[in-house]
Amino acid sequence: MKKFLEAATMPTAILLGAFAFIGGTGLMISSGWLITMASAHPPVLTLSVAIVMVRFFGISRSVARYFERVISHQAVFATLTGLRVKLYEKIITQPISLARDFNSGAMVKGLVDDVERAQEYKLRIGLPYASAWIALSTGVLLSWWINARSLVITIPAAVILLTVIPYISRKMCESGAREIEAKESLYSNTVSELTFGYAEARVYGYAEVLLAQTNLIEREIFNEEKRLNSRVKNLQLAATMTVATVLYMLSNLAYHLKIVQDAPNVSVTMLMFLPLVIFEAVTIWYPNLFTAGKMLRAQSSIDLILSAPHTISTEPTRKVSSSPRLTLKDARVSWGQPFMTPISFTLPYGQKIRVSGRSGSGKSTFAMGLIGALEYSGSIMIDEVELKDVAELHTVIIAELQKSHIFNTSIRENLRIANQEAVDDEILKVLKIVELDSLLAESKNGIDTLIGEFGRHISGGEAKRLSLARALLSKAPIVILDEPTEHLNSDLALRIEKRVLDYTSDKTLIVITHSGWQEIDRKIELSR
Repeated sequence: MKKFLEAATMPTAILLGAFAFIGGTGLMISSGWLITMASAHPPVLTLSVAIVMVRFFGISRSVARYFERVISHQAVFATLTGLRVKLYEKIITQPISLARDFNSGAMVKGLVDDVERAQEYKLRIGLPYASAWIALSTGVLLSWWINARSLVITIPAAVILLTVIPYISRKMCESGAREIEAKESLYSNTVSELTFGYAEARVYGYAEVLLAQTNLIEREIFNEEKRLNSRVKNLQLAATMTVATVLYMLSNLAYHLKIVQDAPNVSVTMLMFLPLVIFEAVTIWYPNLFTAGKMLRAQSSIDLILSAPHTISTEPTRKVSSSPRLTLKDARVSWGQPFMTPISFTLPYGQKIRVSGRSGSGKSTFAMGLIGALEYSGSIMIDEVELKDVAELHTVIIAELQKSHIFNTSIRENLRIANQEAVDDEILKVLKIVELDSLLAESKNGIDTLIGEFGRHISGGEAKRLSLARALLSKAPIVILDEPTEHLNSDLALRIEKRVLDYTSDKTLIVITHSGWQEIDRKIELSR
């Protein structure tokens, strides 16, 4: 059973969901047939068959619903994993967009939220919609079997309920959700700014102005939600009126068939019972559809990312030596709009250089270019190979950036990301270089101590030094450190500088900093 559930896919869940609705239709129709035929005192065998059909549809409906719920959740979670992989593969083919957008916390949070909502979209919108199509199509065929004239009623209703109203709902709810989310984001930023500067605002007497701004945004959000709810109510009314119209028209058709043509009671009964159950799939699915604006918007955003063209056309294949020379000639790294002055220098293997410059001169941008995360003009060559053509660049150049991420795992695993072959002695050595060995002494778990963004117990300075230790653990011959001792007290910073220089004596070292590291004689100044 477990293997069956793991192997089950979304189409299986869709079919089971549809069969649950079809089972409801079969249960109602077979019950109506049984009641009608019983009054005519048919043979016992006929009644027995009808009773078996009622039991079959009643039990199978529940069984199908149970397995549909289990399999759909299993399939959605599997799809979610696949979606994350596809997104990652798509994002890494667009390094400039990745580096630019992911410097925004709102972008990261938005993507995470969209993936979660996309999962909910598949579970609450996509799967029921497909099941509703199958179930309603089966109901239309059943109505044709009962009486062909019913198709004039059921087909237009099915088109309206499965195509027209969902299309209008999608357009209105998605656009409404975009407006609301944009205002919610503005509201969040405004509240954050107000909270951060509230004491100062009170002192200088403009707190009321800031509060008025938030109140204005609150009213705008409220009005947008009212407008969206009004649209949803109109759509709900249209759906209800469509179902009511079908019920009325099929009842009239049944009455006409009985009075005018003296149709069999069984046909009349089934035709009257049919509209009571044929739209069950729609009535269960519609409430989610009408409130799914954010889910629909999230799915559209995910689809937009996945449909974006790849910007990396070929995989770099050229190898470089284990002791490479770094050469820059009129190199300018940018986010799309050049702003740096061209940089030219040659750095033989094992030499050190200090890169400095005023704030905004492009120091961190320069580091992103050297690791291949941003495009550049001019030339950046490792040995005789252009940077963009170097195979497995991460094995040649390693960087500790200003915004390095600490993962929600152990100290050991956070460091071994840079070197999967590192043994505990090597890990302890780099931790000692950055003076984090004292952190291990405070924990009984040592380097197995769990840290990370979820409730970690280390400070910002400790996290910075941990990312520095990770870069040092790498086997890459070229090491880039972006403000490695920023915000550390001067004595600690000086001790770490000396240890890092000793440890990287056999490596090329590029230190990007606005202060310190005076032992590095060679330096270059960046400017705009």
